[in-house]
Amino acid sequence: NEVLTDHPPTGDSAGDVLTFANQIYDKANKTQVGTDQGYCLRVDVGKSFECTWTAFLADGQITVAGPFFDAKESTLAITGGTGAYKDARGEMELGFRD
Repeated sequence: NEVLTDHPPTGDSAGDVLTFANQIYDKANKTQVGTDQGYCLRVDVGKSFECTWTAFLADGQITVAGPFFDAKESTLAITGGTGAYKDARGEMELGFRD
């Protein structure tokens, strides 16, 4: 579930906002393990967004922030967590799919 809010000027432009809320699955992509929600702000037209989102899992939450590139892999910072993930730190690799 993603929605792109197109702010003036019409079309892909800085300031457009992508919001999302989705299911999260295990590594095999078979079993749902949680949900996520977040937003991305278009900063570099045709190239990248800057994003913040939260993953909701059975034992707590994990938050991440960083770039989402249109056409290449992205690395985001794990900024923290709650519950079992209260000490979460590190990086999240976001794969590119054409």
